[in-house]
Amino acid sequence: MNYIELSEHIKEKYLDPLQDFEIKNLQDVSNFHDELIKVRVDLKLSVGIDVMPHYRGEQFYGWDILPGIFRPPFSTTIDLKRARDIEKNGAELFKKKVTETYGDKHLFKYSKKPYGEDWDLLFQAQHAGIKTNLIDLSTSSVHSSFFMSQPSIKHEKDDGQLWGLLVPFEFILNETTNYDKLLYPNYNPYDLDTSFVCNVPTYIDNIDQRTYQFRLYRQHGRLFASNNSDLSVPLNKKDFWKNMMIRIQVKAEDKKIIYKGLKEIGIDKDRLVLTEKEDATKMIWDINDEMKKL
Repeated sequence: MNYIELSEHIKEKYLDPLQDFEIKNLQDVSNFHDELIKVRVDLKLSVGIDVMPHYRGEQFYGWDILPGIFRPPFSTTIDLKRARDIEKNGAELFKKKVTETYGDKHLFKYSKKPYGEDWDLLFQAQHAGIKTNLIDLSTSSVHSSFFMSQPSIKHEKDDGQLWGLLVPFEFILNETTNYDKLLYPNYNPYDLDTSFVCNVPTYIDNIDQRTYQFRLYRQHGRLFASNNSDLSVPLNKKDFWKNMMIRIQVKAEDKKIIYKGLKEIGIDKDRLVLTEKEDATKMIWDINDEMKKL
């Protein structure tokens, strides 16, 4: 059984039967995770493959999962064939502006060669709000549900969606390992011939001084990196990956119930996003505007 055949088996046997799963409150969000853990266990015992559930919450039911560079209105103002160049330009501008404004210590830099520092810069730029080709995921269904349910004037009356994605462990790349496993610092983030999920490490020392890495840590974040050949294809439509995903529709009124439940346990915007001052937000807007002008 090859990977495509395996993914089709997983979709048909495990994920399709969950299509009617209902999420009406925060307990249901946790129960959704429990269901995917059951799938993980059964797959390990029956097929021998180990997968890990990842999640993504979105405010509007019907959206495809696209990286920031390919989402309008940003995508309508650039040459999408230059998405990698624009991404790299944005990361370099981000590093320059943050260093000039807040100092060198605000950014985490790792020396793992050959591309570790490039990845770390991209991870932080992504969580600052810079448009990149990375896609945010989380290992926490509860934290992901915040981004689905947070109040929004534009989508207050719209149903939301909570995605579950089963990622085989061989496609989860770390920065270091004691095992015979691929590592993401060995890949050039601006020239990828394979897709994978980055398991980003967190170094706790003085992390509160590094806002953008702190956000990633608080959100239990991981990043999906796409290969060059299907960079513009939504994650939920990519070969293999589309069969490893399930999307649960969450009613607009239930989003409010979930958000209330999250607030009651201390999960809010200040905790997960670490809301910044107006000048810091403007800096990110300016970078996103400037990075397009190659």
